[in-house]
Amino acid sequence: MGKNELKVKYHNDLNAVIMRKWTPQEMNLFFSILAKSKNKGTELLQFDTDELKQLSQFADTHTERWADTMVSAINKIAMMTYVERTEKRARAMTLFSCLDLDIEKRELYVQVSQQFEYIINEISVNFTPFELQEFVQIKSSYAKTAYRLLKQWRTTGKREFSLEELKLVMDTPKGYRPSEIKKRVLEPILKELSPYFKRLKIKTVKANTRGTPVKGYIFTWTPEKTGEWVDDKYDKLSSPTASPYKQIYLELLVKNGVLSLSDSDTIRKFEAEIFPEYDKLVEKINLEKVESHIGYVAGKEYNSPVGFFKKSILDYLERS
Repeated sequence: MGKNELKVKYHNDLNAVIMRKWTPQEMNLFFSILAKSKNKGTELLQFDTDELKQLSQFADTHTERWADTMVSAINKIAMMTYVERTEKRARAMTLFSCLDLDIEKRELYVQVSQQFEYIINEISVNFTPFELQEFVQIKSSYAKTAYRLLKQWRTTGKREFSLEELKLVMDTPKGYRPSEIKKRVLEPILKELSPYFKRLKIKTVKANTRGTPVKGYIFTWTPEKTGEWVDDKYDKLSSPTASPYKQIYLELLVKNGVLSLSDSDTIRKFEAEIFPEYDKLVEKINLEKVESHIGYVAGKEYNSPVGFFKKSILDYLERS
């Protein structure tokens, strides 16, 4: 598995922790650490901060700004708590028992707390998997929060929020009215997450009372296929005859909402049947024509993306 294809997998309880006031860069770093901490128990882990920088796609070349981001993220991670409540008891737990950053040596030492180990390591049916590469490409912190919450319902294709719940999980300013939520929260979410949730839509639910006030919102999308999570499954996609433009094709198909990186079966079919034809188009004309073709075909209605794309590219090559 390549460094940019790491999976993040954690218990759904982590979704109860509000993170909206984190910067996108801090979120990227945090989930990069989670991806690297998976299945390591409570042992003290040493990370190369240059690798974490690459995983989190921190683009700023200024060393001091990367250091400031790491320090700021560590401060927020240190304050993260999960409160477990019952009628007779409330227990607060911190995520990490040790966070030690050596800026000069470019090393970060991390140790998951014993009480919170199950969040990362004891995964059963209640987990949220997503591709780190997808997550770090999302820019808005609202969209990042929505991404991890919707991924929890990835195979259902529907998630409802009351107005108050949405304001809570998104940690919106108290004075935000529904019109501001639509413009500043929902529109960025819809724009940024459409490539990762096919046919994503957000419906506003209004009360049947005077003034028809907003009651909540319903998010719907095409459900992802169910299937057992297989570690290192993307290693198996590589072959000696793989297209040299494979990663570019995948990024374009994901960006246009054709593929989800979690749907390995469809990816394999595209690699076997579509990518070789795209290679012919690159050789015959150029890579820009592939980008243009994907954008054009993605906007059409189809039931089977593999069959539809194959027919389209074969017809296009024949006419070119």
